[in-house]
Amino acid sequence: MSITVGTWNAEWATPNTEAGPRLSKIIEQILPDIFVLTEGCADLLPKSGYVIDGGTDWGYAPRDQRNRKVLAWSKHPWSSVDLIGHHELPPGRFVSGTTQTDIGEIKVIGVCIPWQSAHTTTGNKNRKHWEDHEIYLTHLAPLIKSEGTPLIVAGDFNQRIPQSRQPHRIYKALTESFKALSVATIQNTEPPLIDHITHSQHLKAESLSIIPDSDELGRLSDHRGAIVRFSFK
Repeated sequence: MSITVGTWNAEWATPNTEAGPRLSKIIEQILPDIFVLTEGCADLLPKSGYVIDGGTDWGYAPRDQRNRKVLAWSKHPWSSVDLIGHHELPPGRFVSGTTQTDIGEIKVIGVCIPWQSAHTTTGNKNRKHWEDHEIYLTHLAPLIKSEGTPLIVAGDFNQRIPQSRQPHRIYKALTESFKALSVATIQNTEPPLIDHITHSQHLKAESLSIIPDSDELGRLSDHRGAIVRFSFK
């Protein structure tokens, strides 16, 4: 028995944008058990399910009041929901909850790690390049613990794995923060993914599929998404 977990950055699509209905249809056709959506809105996710909403407080005015930096969806209800994680974690970019699945109870953390220029020349204008990103990783790391409950951390990491053009210290900070987990979304095609799904050692990643950034009608997003099938070891 296995479950399907997906993640994708929707590039602020809503049902009213050109790509929005196509994105929504793709997510529905995946038949996910769990899905972490970044830079999107709840209306893109399957209607029959349960959503954790990360809110609108990430330091930028939303283009649409439905926009969220991160949302987590499950076929089954969530418990132990947390929208803060740590009081110094950059806000609006973290959701956490536990849900039942066909293979048992799983804790999910959805993330949208700040990109390298977050709040440098826009937004709060109080950061240096990569500063908000590093702050996020610093305070996320203690929350990533492989303990009794199986754990999945997924979303927009704003870093390519394996390392690409990002500074070595930034990549090292990422790998150190996630050292307790395995990255199921490492693949050999270029460029490497930015949207990732990681997991504790309780789980086995059986397969990886890539959601393309375009279809026959054109652009869908500026990111490629990922789908991973998991079973218990």
